[in-house]
Amino acid sequence: MKSLTDGRSTRWQEHRDLRRRELLRAVRHVVDEHGDDLSMGQISEYSGTTKAALYRYFTDRAGLQAAMGEWAMEVIAKSLDDAGAARTASSSAPTAPPAQESLTPQEALTAMIGAFVTLAAGSPSVYRFCDTAVNRFAPTETGGFFNSIARLLAERVGLEGPEGTLWASGAIGFVRAATENWLADPGPPEEFAATISRWLWASLQQSTVTEHTQERNT
Repeated sequence: MKSLTDGRSTRWQEHRDLRRRELLRAVRHVVDEHGDDLSMGQISEYSGTTKAALYRYFTDRAGLQAAMGEWAMEVIAKSLDDAGAARTASSSAPTAPPAQESLTPQEALTAMIGAFVTLAAGSPSVYRFCDTAVNRFAPTETGGFFNSIARLLAERVGLEGPEGTLWASGAIGFVRAATENWLADPGPPEEFAATISRWLWASLQQSTVTEHTQERNT
């Protein structure tokens, strides 16, 4: 009896997860087309979804934005993983099975900023919707979309301790402000991402953050 109940519970959860992904996809299309300053009522109307369904799955607008931020984080993290996989494939001998290689810290920084800029360039409205209220309303333990990116950046670049967290937070703040400026008159996203990455990498080499991280690892 218990296994039957567990099976039903699993199928119900799978259904909810699928429905949630469908709703998020619909919301992204609506925000992309109509802008980021939409009420829940407008999102419901434009997406053809009832307000009750939106509130059932996301509680309120802040919850919806937080879910969109989680989706954006997944996109950025996947881009990093794909960059690592591409590096492995390009460096492996044709006759040998590929061994998984990690991106170097500089490659990770470049890939992450590239993914961030690609997200913003692909749909500025969706990008801004993820940011508009997430930091203000996100639970303390998660810290919101951009704080999550800062933690991921510190991890992938190999920074540790308070100074590493501080540098990563400042770096994301810099990227965020620079991206907003760039979106006002965007040029090629690859060039912009490469320029920002180069500046940040240079700042990291001249800081004491890497020195302290290296000291802790010796």
